[in-house]
Amino acid sequence: MNNINKVTVYLGSSGRCRPVFKEAAITLGNLIGKGNKSLIYGGMDAGLMGLLADSTLKTGAHVTGVIPRKLKDSERILKNLSETIMVEDLCDRKKLMFQMADAVISLPGGFGTVDESLEMLYWGNHGLHNKPLVLVNVEGYWNDFITYLRSLPDFRDELLIIVDKVSDIMPALESYIPSTPTPDEPNHYPHFEDEISRKTSEPIMIDVPTVESSYYAVCALGLKQLHKHQRAIGFLNRKGEFDHFLKWMKTAQKEHFITDKCLNLFTVGKNDSELRASLKNQDFIKIDLHSDKWGNSEV
Repeated sequence: MNNINKVTVYLGSSGRCRPVFKEAAITLGNLIGKGNKSLIYGGMDAGLMGLLADSTLKTGAHVTGVIPRKLKDSERILKNLSETIMVEDLCDRKKLMFQMADAVISLPGGFGTVDESLEMLYWGNHGLHNKPLVLVNVEGYWNDFITYLRSLPDFRDELLIIVDKVSDIMPALESYIPSTPTPDEPNHYPHFEDEISRKTSEPIMIDVPTVESSYYAVCALGLKQLHKHQRAIGFLNRKGEFDHFLKWMKTAQKEHFITDKCLNLFTVGKNDSELRASLKNQDFIKIDLHSDKWGNSEV
């Protein structure tokens, strides 16, 4: 696929991850710039996001940051971006970042990265695009997530490219052949932010593992992390169907892409009635992203 000029990258905003992940972000930025491509990303200076953008800018390449107006005072926007686009909300940010891209790359990250990646797979399932999504499995970070994806009845393997090293990304994109013709631009990209954030105390129960339900779940977790809702979230894990998804969350916590508190944003149970009862007592967890996750800017 030789017509890739604009690349959107999803990746973590955590400043507390290991150096190997930071080096991957810097290396990718160099490759994007030296390959005469432009970068679209979430606009922040924090964590891998800031390192990626700064590395790309140093090559002289064009970098576009997309920031929701409702978060512009809480998110730390990287200075000296080639272009900063303000949108209304998170769902608008994700849609625009996707629409602008010829290809999408996901480096290691937390709830936001998985939300964006699953959303793209969900849209692909609906025939809304045939763009490649590259999941970069640095040091096996995505192993459990990949195993979980492959167990889902609606997962389509042709929608996802998996590589182990940043150096493998561009060759994989060059050899990518879409399995379907490029569709017309749709009038609507479905998303769940509005439904999840509506004013209700009704708990969110995830009981059947699919791409759609997983996208819904991680979107709800990400919004709860941002204090966009206070609804209880539960996984009904009757026979271990969600085990690998839950293991990935523990890996994300261990590698500091989500905070320790993030593992308390949800409850897991094997019995429907017992899980529903426990959700009534689920505590509200307040997460300060500045101190708990992002840390100081490294750029």
